[in-house]
Amino acid sequence: MAKTARREPTPNESIVLFNEVDGLCPLCNKSLMRSKNKAKVKIFEAAHIYPLNPTNEEIELLKNEERLTLDVNDLDNFIALCRECHKVFDHPRTVEEYRLLYNIKKNIISRNMTKEKFHEYPMEYEIREVLLKLIGETNETNLTKLQLEAHKLDDKANESLTNFTKRKIRNDITDYYLFIKEEFKQLDKEHPKSFAKIASQVRSFFTQIDSIEESQEKIYEIVTEWLSKKTQNTSKTACEIITSFFVQNCEVFDVNS
Repeated sequence: MAKTARREPTPNESIVLFNEVDGLCPLCNKSLMRSKNKAKVKIFEAAHIYPLNPTNEEIELLKNEERLTLDVNDLDNFIALCRECHKVFDHPRTVEEYRLLYNIKKNIISRNMTKEKFHEYPMEYEIREVLLKLIGETNETNLTKLQLEAHKLDDKANESLTNFTKRKIRNDITDYYLFIKEEFKQLDKEHPKSFAKIASQVRSFFTQIDSIEESQEKIYEIVTEWLSKKTQNTSKTACEIITSFFVQNCEVFDVNS
């Protein structure tokens, strides 16, 4: 069988691979750049997740494993590794390490797909006013805790939502739901129907992401990041609280039948 020629990623593709792993080797967490003479020097390699020209032993080893793409030179089959980890990963190849990199890259691909949706779904600028209120004006004396939940979080959450995140969402709903609801009511007085538009935008974005991503944990993170990017808000905590509000208000996560 003729060997497949190796395709080296272009400079732009190398930047993509570097950014996908946040500049750190996903196996050892070593920085993939180093400084030399006041310049940044690349010290990573583009590793094939599924081998470029697998040996008979590797074909047998990976015969039951899923692949990200049938084209071994597709960027979806590359991942940035430091040189040492690349060598260890290739020789000898193991199922465990293959599955590890496969899952890392699969999550990266999924994340990239969802981020591509960010620009398609606008967000009313007025929501910044609510976020700024959360950051600057909330304290224990002006919060009224929610005693009864219209829809219990347990009715919406599935096993993909960690207990830690579920507890955080529940606490955010209890502490902030009524405060945020009142702020949206005030916002509607200044900008009529603002809340209806914002809620519709959140629901539309959730519906789109829900069709791509199965994990509620990741959906929660994606909606939070989308809110942060769209409102240019630097407070992740405030955006998490707003996401929790929309979980309670039924724009995010569906009540299980």
